[in-house]
Amino acid sequence: MTAWSGPVKGSLMVLGAAAAWGLMGTLARYLFTGGEVGPLALTAIRSTVAALILVVGLLVWDRGQLRLPLREIPLAALVGVAGLAMANFTYFYTISLTNVATAILLQYMAPILVALASALFLGERLTWLTLLALGLAVGGCFFMVKGYDPAFLRVNLPGLISGLLSACAFAGYTLLTKRAVGRMPSWTLLAYAYTFAMLFWWTLTPPWLLISEGYTLRLWAIFFLIGAGGTVLPFALYTFGLTYLPATQVSIISTMEPVVAAGAGLLLLGEALHWPQLLGGVLVVTGVVLVQRASPSPRLAVDRLPVRR
Repeated sequence: MTAWSGPVKGSLMVLGAAAAWGLMGTLARYLFTGGEVGPLALTAIRSTVAALILVVGLLVWDRGQLRLPLREIPLAALVGVAGLAMANFTYFYTISLTNVATAILLQYMAPILVALASALFLGERLTWLTLLALGLAVGGCFFMVKGYDPAFLRVNLPGLISGLLSACAFAGYTLLTKRAVGRMPSWTLLAYAYTFAMLFWWTLTPPWLLISEGYTLRLWAIFFLIGAGGTVLPFALYTFGLTYLPATQVSIISTMEPVVAAGAGLLLLGEALHWPQLLGGVLVVTGVVLVQRASPSPRLAVDRLPVRR
């Protein structure tokens, strides 16, 4: 095994995804703070831009990857709607009911759900080192978003329910994708999943309403950046990472997102970091390092299926 194969390659891909998501979150906060676009409209535009990039890109470079057997379409639709669309919808809805910190804290309960489901249904073996890494990563996220400060979090029953649904949706996306990458090419999965997510959003926010908002060319350029660099790129890296790593390990590595977001907020928006947040960042990084040292889980049945990239 070379230095750039298998687990190392998968880990770098998921770290890249977390970094891109963290930067996208910072850019989204900038737009929300300025009142230039609402969370739901941005999510619909993001899905639409991502779907168009993926479909047009495959039509130009490898249209054969747009062929998908009919029997696989329900799984791709499930990944797109129950995974992508619902994770995005519940996350931004939680933000509207609470705030960004509360939404991140609740969504990053997902690694716990992934670990439990992977052990129960996918045959992954949870070692003590994996469980320690999971605890450090989730605990680090708690400190990163100031979960220790009751005055900073805004918790209410609807927001709590929405946030927990967001965690379930993100966990479901991870587990469904882990299953799907063994049955269809990764780029095919992404193109179909985002197409279904786009169609879902169009039922709630029709495209002609988005166009009628009169967004400036500058905003459309930012939307394209979010769709390409903050959506297609990270979800592609995350999906390919799942072809190399167990779902639990991938979900733990993804907790680097709030660390990157906090660093970007410090550098780009001048947001201060307090010592408990710095401690949280150290905990997350420690958890990510530890999970690399955890004993590899037995290969899953899905992993033994041929993966066509």
